[in-house]
Amino acid sequence: MCCMIFVSFVSHLMLSIPFYGQLMYRKRSFEIYLQKNFVGLSSNNECIRCQLVHLYLYFSPDIMLWHLTAAFLYLEMFSVFLLIIPLFSSRSWARFFKTGWVQQLAAFSTYYFNFFLVLLGLVLLEALRQVMNQRSAYETLKSHPSELRPETESLYLMRMFRAQRNLYIAGFALFMWFVFRRLIRLISEHAQMSASQEASLKQAKNASAVAEQMLSSKGNGESEIVKRLKAELEDLKQRLQEEEESHETTKQDLVTMKKQATQTAQEYDRVATECQELQRRITLMSEPSADKKSD
Repeated sequence: MCCMIFVSFVSHLMLSIPFYGQLMYRKRSFEIYLQKNFVGLSSNNECIRCQLVHLYLYFSPDIMLWHLTAAFLYLEMFSVFLLIIPLFSSRSWARFFKTGWVQQLAAFSTYYFNFFLVLLGLVLLEALRQVMNQRSAYETLKSHPSELRPETESLYLMRMFRAQRNLYIAGFALFMWFVFRRLIRLISEHAQMSASQEASLKQAKNASAVAEQMLSSKGNGESEIVKRLKAELEDLKQRLQEEEESHETTKQDLVTMKKQATQTAQEYDRVATECQELQRRITLMSEPSADKKSD
């Protein structure tokens, strides 16, 4: 529905742009035709002529542009209102956004957004231009007091009011376009976060249920996993005890070897001392015999 209205808005706007000059020429020709054919007639015919002119002016391209802009603004406000009311949750909107035709449109959402952004920007610039033109015309009228009449001033003020109204409509439509896009993103992100939170909560509940089941099954009998873990623990304890015993044995052997090395060193010192003493005695005994030979 929204896409059809968007396409209708774009089609009317794009059709009005190329033929704007031609339609303005036809408008002027229509006014001249009415003035020629209805001049000098009765008041009833004059009233009919005014109604025809007003009807034509109502459906002129410049007026239709602002009608379409206002309709686009009302559509944006209605869409934002639907998105913010608590009647539909973010989960419901997420399911709606995941439908097939919405996903097909979402694939080109960036192009749609930029396209309408450019259109609304051009409409805003056009409204600003009209405000400046009407203000300049009113200032020019005020600079000529001789031509300033109450009905003329009211006409210029009415045109300025319409131009300012169109400016506000275009500006607010552009602002609501950003709000609409941001709101859709926030709703999608909130739906994703809610789904992730629910998944995490469900996972935590499952883990808690498994833990409770394991604790409850402890009284009836240990599970195979617990038994296997206990067996591995006992095996590790036995290995640790064996390693400690082997370490103690090695430590005792090391102490014994240290004692033996100390005793061997002491015995070596004793033998070396005795050997030196024997060498000294041999030397002393050999000296007298050498003296006798020399005599």
